[in-house]
Amino acid sequence: MSTDNAHEPVFVRSKWGTNRYVYNPHNPAGLVLIVFSLLFAIGAMYYLQSSSKWSDGELREAVHQAAEALEAVPMQKSEWTDHIDYSPLIDDAIEKTGKGPSYGVQVSQVDDDTNVYEITADGADGVHCMTITEAAEQAVRYYRTVHLGVSVEDHGC
Repeated sequence: MSTDNAHEPVFVRSKWGTNRYVYNPHNPAGLVLIVFSLLFAIGAMYYLQSSSKWSDGELREAVHQAAEALEAVPMQKSEWTDHIDYSPLIDDAIEKTGKGPSYGVQVSQVDDDTNVYEITADGADGVHCMTITEAAEQAVRYYRTVHLGVSVEDHGC
């Protein structure tokens, strides 16, 4: 073999007993490919780590958009149901906003008798307080249409 690096192949057979081809560090192009592969792997790991946690801004925006979505659509409520736990609806509305990761949101009801919910998320320091009020509009048979009034405060309940 010559000492001129331009004549070295970019790929060589692995010397570790496998039959695979690997980048050749003795070729300038092979060395560049090794460096770019490492930088790409580091960047991908950083992106995955940063996109798996909620930021305070993402959570705030998602909670406010979810409140608007809950107010926009009337719902049907049975006349036999005194109290509805809106936690799953809030969680779904937050997920449908598309902000932040699709997991890690905790919605907890502050008191069993009220519609006050505290919302937190993994990675975010912010806590939001959502209060839901019901305004019954129209009764049809055993169901009534309920419009929700939703208010959000950017602090704990």
